[in-house]
Amino acid sequence: MCKNIIFLVSLVLVLSITGNGWAGTSNPTPANGAVHEETWANLAWEGAGASFDVYFGDNLDNVKDGTEDTFQGNQTTKFYVVGFPGFAFPDGLVPGTTYYWRIDETQADGTIQTGSIWSFSIPAKIATNPNPPDGAEFAELNEELSWKEGFGAKLHTVYIGTSFDEVDNATGGSNQAAKTFSPDSLEAEKVYYWRVDEFDAVETFKGDVWGFTTIGAAGTPNPSNGAVDVTQAPTLSWTPADTASSHDIYLGTDADAVNSATTASPEYKGNKAAGEEILDPGQLDWDTEYFWRVDAVYDAGNPVKGLAWSFTTAGFLVVDDFEGYNDLNEEEPGSNRIFLAWVDGFDDPANGALVGYENPPFAEQTVVRSGSQSMPLFYDNAAGNSAATLTLTSNRDWTENGVTTLIIYSRGNRTNAAEQMYVAVNGSAVVNNDNLDAAQTGIWTAWNIDLQAIASQGVDLTNVNSISIGFGDKSNPQAGGSGTIFVDDIRLATAPAPVGRLLLFEEDFETVELGASIEESAGTEGVWTDTPPEGWFIDESGVPGIGDPDTDGVADWAGWAIADKEWWTNAAGDQRRTEYTLGQGAVAVADPDEWDDAAHTDSASEGWYKTFMSTPAIDISEAQAGTVQLKFDSSWRPEFDGNYHQTANITASFNGSEPIEVLLWESDSASPNFKDDNSTNETITLNLENPPWATTVVLTFGLFEAGNDWWWAIDNLQLTGFPK
Repeated sequence: MCKNIIFLVSLVLVLSITGNGWAGTSNPTPANGAVHEETWANLAWEGAGASFDVYFGDNLDNVKDGTEDTFQGNQTTKFYVVGFPGFAFPDGLVPGTTYYWRIDETQADGTIQTGSIWSFSIPAKIATNPNPPDGAEFAELNEELSWKEGFGAKLHTVYIGTSFDEVDNATGGSNQAAKTFSPDSLEAEKVYYWRVDEFDAVETFKGDVWGFTTIGAAGTPNPSNGAVDVTQAPTLSWTPADTASSHDIYLGTDADAVNSATTASPEYKGNKAAGEEILDPGQLDWDTEYFWRVDAVYDAGNPVKGLAWSFTTAGFLVVDDFEGYNDLNEEEPGSNRIFLAWVDGFDDPANGALVGYENPPFAEQTVVRSGSQSMPLFYDNAAGNSAATLTLTSNRDWTENGVTTLIIYSRGNRTNAAEQMYVAVNGSAVVNNDNLDAAQTGIWTAWNIDLQAIASQGVDLTNVNSISIGFGDKSNPQAGGSGTIFVDDIRLATAPAPVGRLLLFEEDFETVELGASIEESAGTEGVWTDTPPEGWFIDESGVPGIGDPDTDGVADWAGWAIADKEWWTNAAGDQRRTEYTLGQGAVAVADPDEWDDAAHTDSASEGWYKTFMSTPAIDISEAQAGTVQLKFDSSWRPEFDGNYHQTANITASFNGSEPIEVLLWESDSASPNFKDDNSTNETITLNLENPPWATTVVLTFGLFEAGNDWWWAIDNLQLTGFPK
């Protein structure tokens, strides 16, 4: 491989020209993300600055911004004690708290390299993670209670009873060493409260009060406990206590008031006889959290006070969220089968629509956009048209709170026939979906319908009585194909829902402050740094000789760096780097070719060049499962021989889980993952296949198994996903 001629300059001269060392702090102690089992810590790090600014606190944003009391001072030493008398936080670090810290490196010329934010956690002193979980329903009468012990706990004291206040105020219980407890005699149809105090041989730490119900108690609230985006006109329902004669219902917006309410309180909404486990609370406020409670009432008195549940109403009008449908027989109280609400073509040969499944559960409970149910809608246009119609019994005023848009979420399948999808309001006002592929689109997609398109066809928006979803040409039926779609979350909003890909994250490295180069064209200002964007992390620990200027190769390229592309290209003598036209301004570069141009620890014996660069945790909670996509501009030039075998990969860690490899490039032409020499300027797109439970992802870009090879550079990263 052709190399630039490198004139070796003494380290003293380099530093005198640049005023810089090897910028950036690394190797934190405690390690980033560690669980630290003491209430004091000796913070330590590695760095080559003249001095260091220390930031420390329990608020991530404050540490990131250096605000409030997080700045602890500037110092020349590379350690800092916290949580010990005579030092910062003299009363000790607080158990159950996560602490954040940052070390900014100050160079001799006053240049400051902002450090990455690290964190560690102090485990809680109190008991946590109860089993049964707080609020659990229908525990068995022989239930064994367990919990995660508080840090340092030697003994545990368990209190249990049917009164919250009595359990909360209880004292004088017996200590035990076991982390489980078997109550003597749990009774059916009861609500139990329990508490675990922890003793660490010096101090007792009072625990939180948890609650659960036993088998036979009132439960299974609908809306479910903690539900969000609930209609403002909900029907509250529950399963009755087995032997209760009736139930008292309480509802309000204050949790404490609902929990302490009696039949004389304004939160009391009445009594429901056995078999009438349903309550219409009337029209509720928009975007408001409500709390409710169901007490079981018995003929002999002694009602059993229920646990308080909660739900939050939507900031939009719910036409149908499909959560209220069930599989009860038609003659049973509370029966609400989906195909009896949405009238299909079961008895109409001219209508090819069928709603729901033939056997329970009748609603779809796996393919859902939100909540636990959606509507399966089968269409067969052999007779020319398929439609299902819902007669509205609530939320009929489609002007309330200034709503302007009807939104229907649907999900199709590529094997479906591409029939025209339409909506009909009041049986006459028809709007066709502009997306002719809606039935074949295999992800949840919002269809936004301007209400004026309905009003202009003569519909009184203050008194809407029905909505139909259909396929075909309603006014001129033509024989067509068949398929199945799922419908969820029909709503009215004040603005259209997002359509198309959401931009979840982007980085073009242009906000990174570039400083002077160290050895490559030493002292060139404004062209290089190894401090990544805020929240990113560069791991250069796998570079042979790292940390010793005499043995770490060309220091500028000892691991991932951010560099001005034109400077990098020229300083390296081009060698096809100019082909990277997609990269502009600042780019991220791992360049073992240039790194190898100065003395370094022997790679063959000590390990090949290896470096990784990680993004911050990226919020992907608004993206549908399986739709998150990474796109970036890449320049890759491989080499493979007996000594050098440059390899690259990208991994994705969802919610902190074990990283999954989503890209692998190898320089060996015999490998199925071979990435050839014609890859110096291209846009790469990767589907990350984010799982349904994932709310964050960390991406890590690695270059390893390298020596005197070539490079990998990236720029213009974008992470997108289709909205939920």
